[in-house]
Amino acid sequence: MYNTNSRQRQPNNNYNNNNAWQRSQLLNSEPPSSSGRSTPVDPSRMTARDLLSLESQNDEELSGLHSKVAMLKKITMDIGHEVRDSTLFLGDLDQDFGRTGGLLNTTYTRLKVMASTQNGRYMCYMVSFCVFVFIFAYFFIYRR
Repeated sequence: MYNTNSRQRQPNNNYNNNNAWQRSQLLNSEPPSSSGRSTPVDPSRMTARDLLSLESQNDEELSGLHSKVAMLKKITMDIGHEVRDSTLFLGDLDQDFGRTGGLLNTTYTRLKVMASTQNGRYMCYMVSFCVFVFIFAYFFIYRR
């Protein structure tokens, strides 16, 4: 029978060497020559005027970023307010349509009951009422 406990993991020397090489490359102060990037400016070689110029450029960029962040914050706040207002409006609209649907449903039910009666007197009343409403609306709108 094969005993797995007696076998210990041997360190991989190739992995350790590669890891050490990568660590030395990462911490090395000189960039690789074939990277294609420009080397960063060494602050010890710069004059005070150059440092002040770079600092003022950084301050200008920083103030520009601050203004852009403030503008984006205002836009997102306005979007949030608009979404809340629209949600409230849609909720009210949904309630209004629900009430209107209930009113139309009860009216339809009453009309079905009225139409199912054998007596034509109710139908005559309804037709005359509709004609009266249309005539009243015509004179109210156009004869004003």
